[in-house]
Amino acid sequence: MSKLADIVAYLDRRLDTRNVPEPYGSNGLQVEASQEVTRVGFAVDACLESFEQLKDCQLIVVHHGLFWPKISRVTGVMARSIGQLFGQGTSLYASHLPLDLHPELGNNAQILQQLGLARGELFAPVGYLAEVNLPLGEFHRLVESRIGPARLLDFGPAQVTRVAVSSGQASVGMVDQAVSAGAQVMLTGEAGHPIYHAALQAGLSIMLAGHYQTEIWGVKALMPELEKEFSVQTRFVDIPTGF
Repeated sequence: MSKLADIVAYLDRRLDTRNVPEPYGSNGLQVEASQEVTRVGFAVDACLESFEQLKDCQLIVVHHGLFWPKISRVTGVMARSIGQLFGQGTSLYASHLPLDLHPELGNNAQILQQLGLARGELFAPVGYLAEVNLPLGEFHRLVESRIGPARLLDFGPAQVTRVAVSSGQASVGMVDQAVSAGAQVMLTGEAGHPIYHAALQAGLSIMLAGHYQTEIWGVKALMPELEKEFSVQTRFVDIPTGF
């Protein structure tokens, strides 16, 4: 059995939580409900379904936490979610941008590892560049075999020598950044409507592999780390959203 405070301190330090700017949410321990931990659950999203499936765990670690960007009232869905955690005695730890950015455990670093590519320079706020030498079609098949189904917007060159990877949701600004960085394709999760014409005009191919599917990798990478450091049992629940 391990102390919650020790696990939280380890996660904060390992993910450099306090030094990663976070404009969207609140990173770190969000709900404190149990001081002793023997089982740690992992999920992408802090939601009632995750909490219920991991009710035997004293701590849940997620990528998307409860507070966006901060809590203003505890009513409705928020009340049910927090009430579920306290009722089952489960604490909640969230790591958003720190778990996208981390050079070893982060979603983007892990995606590149899954693809067999070496992590290159930082791309956009939390992504990375990587060198590759494949026809676009072959690279697309590689992504689908290792990451999952990916919609391809074929707007760029037929040969890929550099890819920009950024999990979650891409912005129009990332299109210009990817082109400026010399990438022929940007691999991301999802994108809004304006991405289509921005990428078409820039001559950049886009691969959309799903917001959820591109963000399962970081929490999964944390599991063996906590097992080794604290001798806890871990379990991941897969609750895909289709986004």
